[in-house]
Amino acid sequence: MSQRRWVVVGVVAMGALLLGGCGADTTASATGAGDVPDASAGAQPAGAQAGEVTIAAVDNVFKADTITVTAGAKVTWTNAGRNDHNIKPVDTGQFGVDTGSFKPGSTYTATFSTPGTYHYYCSIHGTKDRGMIGTVEVVS
Repeated sequence: MSQRRWVVVGVVAMGALLLGGCGADTTASATGAGDVPDASAGAQPAGAQAGEVTIAAVDNVFKADTITVTAGAKVTWTNAGRNDHNIKPVDTGQFGVDTGSFKPGSTYTATFSTPGTYHYYCSIHGTKDRGMIGTVEVVS
C-alpha cells in the first residue's frame, strides 16, 4: 500500500512539472491578413491588450486559448508546432486560414475592429466546441 502511494505522489508531481513548463510564443511576423467587422457586443473585462497580440498554435492547443483585446487590435497566430493547423471561425466570419497556408513556421494575422466574442478552432485537431479551440474577446 505504501509503495502505491509513492507512485501516485510521483505521477502527480510529474504532472505539475509538465504543466508548469507551458508558455506562449510571443514573437511572430505577419504573412496573411483579414479584417473582422462583425460580432455581438459584450461587456468590457479588465486586462484588455491593445496593439498586436500573438497566439501560438502548438500541437493540439492554442496558447493562449482565450485573449481579450481592444477594438482595432491585430491578432497574429503562429504555427509553432510540428503539425499542420488551420483556424476556422465558429460563426461565419471573415477571419481564418486554411491548412495549406498555415504549415509549421507560418503566421496569420487578423485585425479585430468590432467589439464582440469570436470563437475559433482548428478543424484538424478539434471541433467547434472541443479540442483545439480558442476565443478572442474584443472590447471598446
